[in-house]
Amino acid sequence: MRVASVDEVPVETLKAVMADQTEICLAHADDGNFYAINDVCTHENFLLSGGELFDLQVECPQHGSRFNLKTGAVTGLPAVVPTKVYPVTVEGTDIYVEVPD
Repeated sequence: MRVASVDEVPVETLKAVMADQTEICLAHADDGNFYAINDVCTHENFLLSGGELFDLQVECPQHGSRFNLKTGAVTGLPAVVPTKVYPVTVEGTDIYVEVPD
């Protein structure tokens, strides 16, 4: 599902997007790649897209939990449950995220 254009997500930024009924945190990391993880923090119900991007990690704006963009693994407490990661493809200037049924 198309979620954004490349121009809408500059390098080192996060963007909240929807893919079907799933809230996605779309990240354009400093490695030049786009990553998609579930936008809702697994610790409490806050949007990760409102947080900050550090290398290949997203930090939740509420309590500082961190998640790896490639694996969804928790890299900073207080969260202990990993988040979901979704495949991203870029075709031309369009960004697509694959969300399973």
